[in-house]
Amino acid sequence: MRICTFTIFLLSCLAFQSFGQNGGVAEAKETAYPIAMYKEATSQSQNLYNGRQYYVYDNRSEEHQFFEFRKWHNGVIMYDGQRFDSIPMLYDIFKDELIIKHFNGDHILLQSEKVDYFKVDNHNFVRYEAGKDINEQMRTGFYDVLYEGKSRTIVRRVKQRQEKIVDKMVIALYPQKNNFFIRKGDRYYGVSSKKSALNLFPEYKRELRKVLKDQRIKFRKNRETAIVTIVDTYDKLAKQ
Repeated sequence: MRICTFTIFLLSCLAFQSFGQNGGVAEAKETAYPIAMYKEATSQSQNLYNGRQYYVYDNRSEEHQFFEFRKWHNGVIMYDGQRFDSIPMLYDIFKDELIIKHFNGDHILLQSEKVDYFKVDNHNFVRYEAGKDINEQMRTGFYDVLYEGKSRTIVRRVKQRQEKIVDKMVIALYPQKNNFFIRKGDRYYGVSSKKSALNLFPEYKRELRKVLKDQRIKFRKNRETAIVTIVDTYDKLAKQ
């Protein structure tokens, strides 16, 4: 983070310990400055950690509800108009909720409407509002921005919860599905196949097919790379 909270907190603790050992008035005055520094530094982050506690569910299942990892990863958050760096976070894509770790170890659920974006593990998730940032029929929530140019490619990453019985125990499964959207003009179009992606750019179909072939990109095996390559190539061709 931009503020060295832990260091300042340690200084205040040391000052407080010194006061306890000596018990003098002079020592009490010495503690006032580092404590004031700590309060000033943490005042900026109090809003970030002022959320409801999040409880991890299905924590005994092999599969999980989080994006990519069950473990904490540091990332960047733009929250309530303020940027915070190196924040331990988890993204529950089943519920579309962002969780951060408090200094004391608690799991804090952030208010989604206050999260403009967050970046973690080379992914850039932006919150889009239906009818405002995206089409009316699309769901409000976090979208992973894969490509940003004259056109844009985003993906809605979701998980569905399923159950199976193993040795009389209920096991939760979380298969993931990725829904891709390409913005052309002022509208987003869902794409799930090579044909649907190429049909958005009929005037450059031949060139786009050639790029995929030359780079040996198989759409079915790597849809994400194929779609980004198609959109990026279209933007370059459209400039000519």
